[in-house]
Amino acid sequence: MEPGPLKVTGGEKVETQLSLLDLQDSPAALRDADLILLTHKSTGLEQSIEEIRTHAAETATIVSLLNGVSPVDRLRTALPRHRIVAGMVPFNVVWKSRDHLHRSSTGELAVERCEATEALAHLVAGTGVPAQLQADLRPLQYGKLLLNLINPINALSGLPLHDMLCQRGYRRIYSEVLREALNVYDAAQIRWRRVGPFSPRLVQRLLLLPDAVFNTTLLKLQKLDRASMTSMAADMAAGRPTEIDTLTNEILRLAKQSGTPAPVNASISELVSRAEAVPHPARDWTAHSLLEQLGLKNER
Repeated sequence: MEPGPLKVTGGEKVETQLSLLDLQDSPAALRDADLILLTHKSTGLEQSIEEIRTHAAETATIVSLLNGVSPVDRLRTALPRHRIVAGMVPFNVVWKSRDHLHRSSTGELAVERCEATEALAHLVAGTGVPAQLQADLRPLQYGKLLLNLINPINALSGLPLHDMLCQRGYRRIYSEVLREALNVYDAAQIRWRRVGPFSPRLVQRLLLLPDAVFNTTLLKLQKLDRASMTSMAADMAAGRPTEIDTLTNEILRLAKQSGTPAPVNASISELVSRAEAVPHPARDWTAHSLLEQLGLKNER
């Protein structure tokens, strides 16, 4: 069946039609590209590196919009003759149907400044999702990594993100994950910048508020789509490999280097890795059972 018009929603001016785009599925198309945007999962990075090495001109600029911090480093090591630029997508995008992409949370693109990305920022300026140009994106990437640490918790819960955050037990787990990660950053002397309206140090405490307070105030401010889940949750449900190595395992690598304990993050990484070994995990973790598995007191 031929695809219909591609519907893109969730922004002010982002509606488009598939017929307006020149879509190709052959990596040979890279040979004519001046600017290459990597927008896939980090699990596909090695394939992209090989296709760029084989087909792309060395004059092409590569912009990595992948989650985490390490993909940019891997690209620069693997493709030393290319200009590699870091980018960040702070909002969630989900498939509502096979022809409908929806932006389900707020935020603006951020990209390291260079001549090619200045042209890119000009191109996307009218979409309602403008790109901020930054001299150094690494602190923002580390800031976003803190937000992404909710992804494996959401994947294990099997719930829409909004429904999960309505339950204090899950929020308590995310609070502990953030506390460990911030301790790791401090010990490893990581420079990071806040992504979003609240400081993660404040969020770590606010997550522990009673449901009646959190759900009627702070959760409403997030403007989350009621049905959306994180991409890791979608990957786990579909039996695909997840980005756990780029997200939680990045914290664990820093923890090892700095000699800082991060037991809850380590346990979550292990649970996700176990679930990945099963095409369709038999059950989802309730907040109560996950708290017990992680050795956290189930405070009510």
